[in-house]
Amino acid sequence: MKETQKEKNIKDNEKRDLTVVVSNAENFIEKNVKWILVCIGVVILAVVLFFLLIKPALQNREQNAAADSFKAEYWFGQGEYEMALNGSDSLDFIGFAELATTNKGTKACNLAKYYAGICCLNLGQYEEALGYFKSYKGKDTFTKPLCEMLKGDAEWELKNEAEALRHYEKAAKMAKDNYVVAPTALYKAGRVCRAMGENAKALEFFKRVKSDYPESTEWTTIDRYIALAESDGE
Repeated sequence: MKETQKEKNIKDNEKRDLTVVVSNAENFIEKNVKWILVCIGVVILAVVLFFLLIKPALQNREQNAAADSFKAEYWFGQGEYEMALNGSDSLDFIGFAELATTNKGTKACNLAKYYAGICCLNLGQYEEALGYFKSYKGKDTFTKPLCEMLKGDAEWELKNEAEALRHYEKAAKMAKDNYVVAPTALYKAGRVCRAMGENAKALEFFKRVKSDYPESTEWTTIDRYIALAESDGE
């Protein structure tokens, strides 16, 4: 099909516009070539410095932080929560409380907050435990929902039943495919509902453990709690 004069004019205009753009770009580069080269050099230098100096320093910082937490983790594993939390001058190591405030930005510092929260929870320091759990930035599929459930435990101990229930429900949702965290969170949510007099809702939580998590520890005793919730609702 033969082009019309209008179509030719449009194409000619487009070519002229493109020529102008290219020409302007070339002129800009010519006028600012030194500035452009400096910017490129700065970027290259930044990349080189990162790999030669900053990255090794960050890695070394992570290693030092992990080494500092080794002894605290040992005592935590022994159930010595006071020792793990506060460290020991005689044994020459710092505990999770100090680790949680040092080497900020490292994985070890973040994990220390999680451990410190558990230590405080076991020591009856519920407000402190809640503070540590809230500051912990978990990303994995286990500690993140578990930390949410532990927030519920701290709130439960502080008699904040509505907040405890909120955390338990959130933890169960986050860990719905986890046969450890989810059924435990559901059971605890049911327990809170019973304490609040919401037996119908408690029964729902208990029945979810019964139907969805037959391989869980809670499943072996959940019939008893189902019966209790049913009798309380009569």
